[in-house]
Amino acid sequence: MNKKAIQGYIMAGIGFILILINALRYLLDWDFGNPALTTMGLIFVLVGLKLARNR
Repeated sequence: MNKKAIQGYIMAGIGFILILINALRYLLDWDFGNPALTTMGLIFVLVGLKLARNR
């Protein structure tokens, strides 16, 4: 695989984890977390998948 594709998949994975943490925070009423994590997670997923696609 291409180095850029691997970086893209890693970025997309991190973005998905950030979105998942924020969703669990909302569902389970945890006190930590920041709504900006959702935005950052979405950006990571979009940029990561674009990098992985343009190999």
